[in-house]
Amino acid sequence: MLEELELLKIELMAKGMTVSESARRAIEGDKKRPLTLADYASTSGISLELPERIWANAPIQDFNPNFVGEGTQHILDFRDGVFYVRNGQLEVEAKPVPVPEYHDKANSKGEKYTNFSITHTDRVRASPLEGCSNNCKFCDMPLKYDYRTKTPEDIVDSIGVALDDVILPARHIMLSGGTPKPEDYDYLNGVYDAVAQSFPGISFDVMMTPIPDLLDLRRLRGVGINGLSINMELYNEDIAREIMPGKHEISRQGYLDFIKQAVDVFGIGKVRSLLMLGLEPLEDTLKGVEELAVRGCDPVLSPFRPDPSTPLADKLPPTIEFMAEAYERARDIVSKHNGVVMGPRCIPCHHNTLTFPDDSGEYFYS
Repeated sequence: MLEELELLKIELMAKGMTVSESARRAIEGDKKRPLTLADYASTSGISLELPERIWANAPIQDFNPNFVGEGTQHILDFRDGVFYVRNGQLEVEAKPVPVPEYHDKANSKGEKYTNFSITHTDRVRASPLEGCSNNCKFCDMPLKYDYRTKTPEDIVDSIGVALDDVILPARHIMLSGGTPKPEDYDYLNGVYDAVAQSFPGISFDVMMTPIPDLLDLRRLRGVGINGLSINMELYNEDIAREIMPGKHEISRQGYLDFIKQAVDVFGIGKVRSLLMLGLEPLEDTLKGVEELAVRGCDPVLSPFRPDPSTPLADKLPPTIEFMAEAYERARDIVSKHNGVVMGPRCIPCHHNTLTFPDDSGEYFYS
């Protein structure tokens, strides 16, 4: 049975929240800071730290008018110097995560740092590529950006700025972004090397499509990469073929085989894979959870959130009931596999995933 605060997080992810004028003024301050950088569908809302180490990214009407309306039940309010989330029956303190100080700053070339790296909670996510060589229907990257590579020097510079930010200093690094074209595989490995060499001692993960010609697992482990996120996203192959045709070409078995190899090289607890919740039948997603867990990979449930600019803009996020059942059943599946937990293991990184910390000692702050 889900606890009250766990259910609150699920409700926020499913329905979103409105922001009172007092809360909006308190977040914006005199400098009119943005409520959120809203750089990607799953991070389009305001990240909140709730009691009991629960983190949630709650969509708001500003960026998700396609499903968050004025009548939304949950409200982020501010009074007497404290933020609260309330829904009529429940009111709890909530700490909104501010955007970093560098959000509107530019490098020496006049390019905004956020063109290269963006901090969410305690992690800076750097994107060596703009755009993507794939065209998944849930993603806005190929629609908003022309494909190009960015210089390793600019990526390293932006990460350094994020780590030193005075408002929201990043504690660990993830290199993500779009899938590269084959001619850019060497370039991307050069970026991995440059970041690993520039920030020794800072935990550094890579999120990427499982392309063996790109990701040499032993080499990545050798240069200091801490872990990998190899996101299968959809288990149902027919739906994957329709929604993410480029990634589907790798095949479900291709993902699973690569993930097993990654666990063999990096170890249990160092490899995770995201499954998008709500775009396929729940039974398919749960089969995916089992297939990942049996290979020593941490499954991550990420509820689908429709970006208004994508072909799936009119599809609603999964319901509260769907998410609650998915989490409870996935947790039961994972509990049968030694060393595997619902990912990610970093507690602030739970904000856009269906993950809750427990007393196992497997979850941590970086």
